[in-house]
Amino acid sequence: MTARNGDTIGTAHITTPDGVALRVRSAGDPSRPVVLIASACGMPAELCDAWLAFLGRDHHALTWETRGLFGGPHGTGEEPEAFDAMGHRVVDQISDILAILDHYQVPRAHLMGLCGGAVLALRMAAEHADRVASTSLWHGDFDLGADSPKTSHQRNLQALMEIAAESRQSAAMVHGAVPRNATADLPPDVADLVLHPFRDAETFYRYSLLNGALMAEDIRGALPRVKAPALVVTSEDDQTAHPAGSHAVAAALARSRLHVEPHGDHLSVFRAGDGLTAVAGKFLTETGTP
Repeated sequence: MTARNGDTIGTAHITTPDGVALRVRSAGDPSRPVVLIASACGMPAELCDAWLAFLGRDHHALTWETRGLFGGPHGTGEEPEAFDAMGHRVVDQISDILAILDHYQVPRAHLMGLCGGAVLALRMAAEHADRVASTSLWHGDFDLGADSPKTSHQRNLQALMEIAAESRQSAAMVHGAVPRNATADLPPDVADLVLHPFRDAETFYRYSLLNGALMAEDIRGALPRVKAPALVVTSEDDQTAHPAGSHAVAAALARSRLHVEPHGDHLSVFRAGDGLTAVAGKFLTETGTP
């Protein structure tokens, strides 16, 4: 997936206060308002290039890659001992958002959360309200407690990750089945990007710890504390993240609007088609972000 209309997208590397190397991808003028994209956990930053190209026309658009899964300037992941020593919780992933905002000296930004990134955007908006001007949540993978609506994909992937996160040995045992069950019929232009978390047993083990934490994060307590304007986007037929989760989140947020497409899923969101970019652009214009 590539940038459109010749837009320039750059890459930088930053180090968080706890010593984790993050690869950051960006587009647009750094003097303009910032939109920070919290992408799906474990996905290469290039998967957001279509959004970076669109948002970079009027904003400084940023995204980053999940801690421990990509590593430093040479693209190599941290050694297992270094990965084991770093934090894998949701709070640790939120600290990466703060590190990026601080690195670019951004006091407040719009947060755009895709899939599991919507959980980070929500938690960030609840716990660091002074840094979040508004947020948009796209096909969020939300946990809402024991009766949380989940698709078969969500339930199956979460069950596999719970086993894989127990140990590297467990991850190696279940790794082989995941690509066949979870990644059938992927479009060729995004297959390599989407398959990154499943490329080998070690990567899958790390992904299971980090994404497993996001999928298990009950976000109900955060919802009443989110005061910033919020856009919640889903579709009527998303088979990846249950649309009912987005409906429930939108109903619980104080200043939200819900947008439901007739069709769509995670891959269509990453393509940033004209209909979705119009929705995002209108929301950013109306909220004056930041």
